[in-house]
Amino acid sequence: MCFENILIYFAYLNTMKPSSIILPLCCILLILNIGCKDDDPKPFKQDVELSIEHQWNDSSLKLNKAYYWDHDFITDTISTTTLTYHINNLNLITADNQLIPAHLQYYMIDLESKSVLPEGIKFTSPKEGVNYYVTALEFTIGVADSLTNKLGKLNSIFIAPMYWGMTQGYINFKYEALSPQANNSALIYHIGGYTKPYLNARTIRVAFDKPYYLNKNNSLTLSANIFKLFNSANFIDVRQIDLIHSPNANSKLIADNMASMFKFLSFK
Repeated sequence: MCFENILIYFAYLNTMKPSSIILPLCCILLILNIGCKDDDPKPFKQDVELSIEHQWNDSSLKLNKAYYWDHDFITDTISTTTLTYHINNLNLITADNQLIPAHLQYYMIDLESKSVLPEGIKFTSPKEGVNYYVTALEFTIGVADSLTNKLGKLNSIFIAPMYWGMTQGYINFKYEALSPQANNSALIYHIGGYTKPYLNARTIRVAFDKPYYLNKNNSLTLSANIFKLFNSANFIDVRQIDLIHSPNANSKLIADNMASMFKFLSFK
């Protein structure tokens, strides 16, 4: 468009006297300088940052704080002391079923340090200048790949990976709490297992309340309701199940409940 304008202006100048050209020429050059600037925004890739808010029902989950669970005419008191888990293979799902993967395959969330290792969870759209609408997030809790476990791949990614020294395999989900109702006044749930019959990694799909258009920078927030670890797909009696430190039938119950914890909160 600018090149066509230049030709028109110079054709006009050719019709003028030489002494009359200087001022119009300066004006034309100024106008061209302004008009030929590219005011259209450059195409860009869209970024999404994920955060997870840990809760006990409608309250923010705080370590070493007592939460109460009333059921069957009794009250259980549970004070979370440790919450660490692997969250892997994350993909944003678009309205046309494309996958936008997270920057890394493996992450570990540690509530005590309020950190995500080895870095924050982020996604970047694959192409510039494309309109993406996202409708869901899919991920796994735990490490399902037996080869990854056998080769100790995560040992090189995480400084302190959750790994059983005596039992082959990673601990997918480490939850510890104090509870006067438990046999030893404590709950220790170390959930793992990647071989039959204890396949304890779980794939989770969190649907959004509507499709969301990706701007240049976006933030996605999920909630993880720890209360559902005890009461969702399975009912967990802390008097009967207080210690899990290897794959077993009870670990499958907790793994099923883990898949119920996550819910969409917001997209901005």
